[in-house]
Amino acid sequence: MTKKYSDQFKLSVIEDYYNSLLGVRAIAAKYGLPSKNYIGNWEIQLKRKGLLPPDATKPNKTTGRTKEEVLREDDRTPREKQYEEEIQVLKAKVAYYEKLESLQPFIKKNKNTGNKI
Repeated sequence: MTKKYSDQFKLSVIEDYYNSLLGVRAIAAKYGLPSKNYIGNWEIQLKRKGLLPPDATKPNKTTGRTKEEVLREDDRTPREKQYEEEIQVLKAKVAYYEKLESLQPFIKKNKNTGNKI
């Protein structure tokens, strides 16, 4: 059963999205929507109905890293850099093995040799 939402509710969700720093996923969760796609679809519908101006959009976020943060000098020791690189490699391997494990039920075995194909 599909739930119907009023135009007023849709408009309030879109306005909240425009005026907050939250993204579509967070807004969808805040209002208990089943998917983030509702927000984009509602935005288009409300513009077609004339309830939102055709050029209405979420303003660009002003939060983020400053130039100073981006250009900050790297003060890590060589050993710290090495450990961080190793951690990244290990994280990638773990993610790969977890993916393989999740695919395990779909891998067929060769009846003659018992090897997986």
